[in-house]
Amino acid sequence: MNSRLTVAAHVLGMIAFCEREEGRGVTSEELAESVGTNAVVVRRVLSQLKQAGLIDSRRGAGGGSVLARPASEITLRMVHEAVQDDCAEFIGRHASAVGQECQVAPVIASYLDELYREAEEALRATLARVTIEQMSLDVMQRLRSRHGSQVA
Repeated sequence: MNSRLTVAAHVLGMIAFCEREEGRGVTSEELAESVGTNAVVVRRVLSQLKQAGLIDSRRGAGGGSVLARPASEITLRMVHEAVQDDCAEFIGRHASAVGQECQVAPVIASYLDELYREAEEALRATLARVTIEQMSLDVMQRLRSRHGSQVA
């Protein structure tokens, strides 16, 4: 599993926050600072999100990345599908063929594959229930709980 989903969800949460609370887009430099990564990584994720129709770019004052549709219409599952490879799994499988001379190895591999598929489908179902709007509002509520009413 890689961190692209986490970076993409963070980026979209920041964009939703800045649009709602400040009425502006967000630059890749701001996003990179918030995520704690290089701007090149963020730009790569932004490109994937734009290709999936989840964000747009604005030029000029207040410009930067903005949501291409309402945050209430973007689920974390959509985000996952935008940034992951088509065949990517959440949980890594055996890197190579298991020992065919061992009676137990193929059975263990098969068992784990079934278990992992179930777990991945449960995760996909959970991601499908959470929108960027809900995530952004939940984060805002946690932020206010932590810092009181000082937060916008």
